[in-house]
Amino acid sequence: MPDFGPHLITLKLLPTGIAKIEEVKPLRHPRGHQRITGLPTTIPATDIPFDLSLGTLPFDEDSLDAEGITIDPWGNFWVCEEYKPSVAMVSHGGQVKLRLVPAGTLTGMEDVPTYDILPGILAKRRNNRGFEGIAATTDGVLFAMLQRPLNNPNRSAADANGNVRLVAINLRTLLKGAPEPLFRQYVYRVPPGNSSVTLSDLFSTGPNRLLVPERGTDKLFEIDISSATDITLLESADGRLISDPTKTLEQLNTAALAAAGIVPVSKAVVVDSLTAIDPLLEKCEGVCLVGNHLVFTYDNDFNVADTATAPANPLPNGPFAQIELLGNNLPKLFVVPLP
Repeated sequence: MPDFGPHLITLKLLPTGIAKIEEVKPLRHPRGHQRITGLPTTIPATDIPFDLSLGTLPFDEDSLDAEGITIDPWGNFWVCEEYKPSVAMVSHGGQVKLRLVPAGTLTGMEDVPTYDILPGILAKRRNNRGFEGIAATTDGVLFAMLQRPLNNPNRSAADANGNVRLVAINLRTLLKGAPEPLFRQYVYRVPPGNSSVTLSDLFSTGPNRLLVPERGTDKLFEIDISSATDITLLESADGRLISDPTKTLEQLNTAALAAAGIVPVSKAVVVDSLTAIDPLLEKCEGVCLVGNHLVFTYDNDFNVADTATAPANPLPNGPFAQIELLGNNLPKLFVVPLP
């Protein structure tokens, strides 16, 4: 569906328990009314767009596979996305003002002002596993989290060790010219060898602290980066460790991380079981803290089933079976008090 793209949607939670949609704004190019699409970008070359007849569709260098949203201390929206992966600053009206992408992924065909100033190694993100969570802190740091470890040098090594990258972008440096490093990188560890564990959102609870829901372990963690190691200066531009160019960060197990002097972020369990709140939170993809209440939401995959049970098929000779609506599987919010 090439005309389908990301939107900003404002919801108001009513006392009746219904969330009313108050405003819908499609994301747009910074000049004019052209909408941002969800079509893939050309770099990295891992996503090919097709129509329903398997004809190829054009790429779009300004597109966003939007996955997370936050607001910085100056009132700007920031969106993270999976294709490059990248982060984009968005106005309240929905205009994409600028975009930060990994070094080496510019094509020169971008309309949105785009800067390839993020670590180039991020372009080794696994297909459909780019930036999934984003959160801005009150002191002006923008955090973006990958969903899974980078394929650096390959997927098997990454899965075996479970080192996911958390990127911290200093917005004071980016927007205000502060004399501080633009970005830092930290290691968030997921259970090694378990490829079902994915990180799907971030929410700032204060400087250096973030909430992280882990799909696959069914837990909500609060992490603290205060004592974690910035690994940015420990590796070369191509993602090899300077201390041992035969290795990458993604190849280090617990003992090897310690030997290299790398301290991951600390993790503390906040909610022991998300699915105990509701089974739908097995695919939890949104969390925030409002007062003393946690708010969760989930991905309902457009409310369609993977396989058809209805006998009719609009494309009897086509590549896809008819999709089936899942009935009342509408988007839901779950509001629960802090444990």
